[in-house]
Amino acid sequence: MVGARRVRFAIGSTVVLAGWVVTAALTLEPALVVTAPVAGALWVLQLLDSGYLLGRQWAHRQRRRADQDRRTAWAPAPGVRPPIDYPNVLPRPAGEAPVDAQGRYRATGIRLAVLPALAVVFLTLQTLFFGHGPLGLGFVLAQCLLLVVMIWTVWTEQEPSRPWVTSRVRAELFRREMFLLLAGVGPYLGRSDQEAETVRDTRLAVLAGAGPAGLDRFALLVDRNADGAETHWQDEVWRRAPAAGADTTERVRTYLDHRIRRQSLFFELAAGKCVRTEDALGRVAKGAVLATVAVALAYAALLVPDRGGRQLPLTATVIALLAAGLPPLCNTVLAVQNLFASQRLAASYQETRQELLGHESTLRKLLAEPDGPDRTASFLALVLRVEATLTEEVRRWRIIVARPEYDAGL
Repeated sequence: MVGARRVRFAIGSTVVLAGWVVTAALTLEPALVVTAPVAGALWVLQLLDSGYLLGRQWAHRQRRRADQDRRTAWAPAPGVRPPIDYPNVLPRPAGEAPVDAQGRYRATGIRLAVLPALAVVFLTLQTLFFGHGPLGLGFVLAQCLLLVVMIWTVWTEQEPSRPWVTSRVRAELFRREMFLLLAGVGPYLGRSDQEAETVRDTRLAVLAGAGPAGLDRFALLVDRNADGAETHWQDEVWRRAPAAGADTTERVRTYLDHRIRRQSLFFELAAGKCVRTEDALGRVAKGAVLATVAVALAYAALLVPDRGGRQLPLTATVIALLAAGLPPLCNTVLAVQNLFASQRLAASYQETRQELLGHESTLRKLLAEPDGPDRTASFLALVLRVEATLTEEVRRWRIIVARPEYDAGL
């Protein structure tokens, strides 16, 4: 539905712009001629946003199809209960998906990365083709509009990644709470179902209203006493030696399939996507650099006095335009690479997946052991190690993607 609206808006704005340009060309009305480049700049801005978001949706569908075999191979084993089938475990509440906040953040970042290159191209077009006439004035005004939009966005979009970061951190912590409750560890260790329900409601209320600082405190795998002292959940597992429950083995299987294996699949697919993105951007960056060098050499050759008495003005003008536009294009590609940070994210995802594979191997060995208090304690301790691994991944991810403001340069 949203994608269809974006397509209709893009088509409608293109028709309006085409009508504007045709009317200006036929009537030569000064106001229409001057404002035509400005309207073109506005059209390019909205097309950047709509084009990226539509391309993002299309790429997501393509990845889902390509990854279907991997998702099927990692599906939970038949008979394994989903987490929400256990007492007190609730499904994730409805709300904004982190992927939506990510899309808006990256769409704005890409627009800011492209704006300097567009401003240079508009100024170069005015200088080379239109001079000081009405159309030349229009291109200068369009360039000013692009620069004003860039400066205004940078100044007003402080902490632009905060909605995305907060949304994902809250979602991950809610997911963690589900599995802490499933295993009966951490704040739920040794509690009855009624007590666990009360603790759950209290903690979820805190999580729902927490800001960035509150989420940082919530992420700690400790209980804080009234005097400020901290009690680590890992220590409590071995100190209190919980007894085995009637469905401990069933909970172990649920945790293995729905937590460890599913998260491993997520990191495997996410790392692969980041690697492909980095490779594509790297190829574009290298191509832009090589093209810039080639055009610069051609432009230098044109500046050499013509010994044959002939020059091609149109060719020289086009090469001059490319010589002016390609260097900021290189900067645009590098800015997008920095915005996506795909290489660093892929490294973090791959490291986390390797740790989860080790935890999976340990948990499978525990499943082969006879049921008893020792196995239960080992399972709970392993749950906390897994959750510590995933919490650390979120911390690294936040360091990589969080920004105090957008980067923009000329």
